[in-house]
Amino acid sequence: MARKSHEPADAPSPGASQIQGGIENDYYTQEVHGPFEYFTIDALELEEGETLRDCEIAYTTFGEFNDAGDNAVLFPHMYSGTSKDMEMYVSEGSAVDPGEYFVIMPNQIGNGLSTSPDNTGGPNGRGRLPERPNQ
Repeated sequence: MARKSHEPADAPSPGASQIQGGIENDYYTQEVHGPFEYFTIDALELEEGETLRDCEIAYTTFGEFNDAGDNAVLFPHMYSGTSKDMEMYVSEGSAVDPGEYFVIMPNQIGNGLSTSPDNTGGPNGRGRLPERPNQ
């Protein structure tokens, strides 16, 4: 069950203009934050009762599954960042060593790569994503 992924980049490269079903944006692109892939959730039910349809979670991976498939590490990133911002923590000999672990770095909803107001069509696009009240 081997799965290979990319190596961490030293720095992001300049972005190229792209339209992701929303507004044109030079920043949230494969060229700047990639490589990344998408996992689609058909209907993500939120705590407040609303549903995000076709919710896309952008993610990147490093390393490979071992033969037993039990070396996966889920490494979420900080609020408002992207997986590209966290690549500096993934390196040979570090606590998150891609030679030892299969590292999965998901991007949070609303960060510009995953489902976000800027890349989502109706009815939830352009600032109309369901709001979460402050608690």
